[in-house]
Order: sequence, then C-alpha cells, then structure tokens
Amino acid sequence: MQNSILKEKLHQAVDSADSQLLEILFSIVSEFNESNCELKPQQQAELKRRLELFDSGKMKFATWDEMISRIEKVTSLPQ
Repeated sequence: MQNSILKEKLHQAVDSADSQLLEILFSIVSEFNESNCELKPQQQAELKRRLELFDSGKMKFATWDEMISRIEKVTSLPQ
C-alpha cells in the first residue's frame, strides 16, 4: 500500500478513535520514536558488505517459492 493511502487510512482511524485506541496508538508511536536503533560494529560491517554486493550487482535474489524449495531440500531427512 502506498504511503499516501496508509496516511489517509491512519488519519481516518485516529479521527474516529475512542480514547483507549488513541492511548494505544500514542504509546506505539512514542515507543517507536524513543527506540535506540544503533547498530553494533559487527552489524554495521555486515550491512556494509551486503550494500557493496548490492551496489556491484553481485547480490543474488530468489523468489519466495525458490527459497522454500531450498529450505525443504536442506531440511528434509533421508527416508
């Protein structure tokens, strides 16, 4: 869904919300704004590595069905 549509639907929900829902929404937004999302050095290095692969065109992608098939092959037990 596009951001503009999401914003419109959220505005509609907030405009018609009761006080309990407003408190819940406010709590979620406050928690999100206060969260500390700093990456650890190992996470930063991994992100940099992946971005370099993506930027160079060397990153490989697969569909959901392809990934499920790979996982099933790896996790299947011999009979």
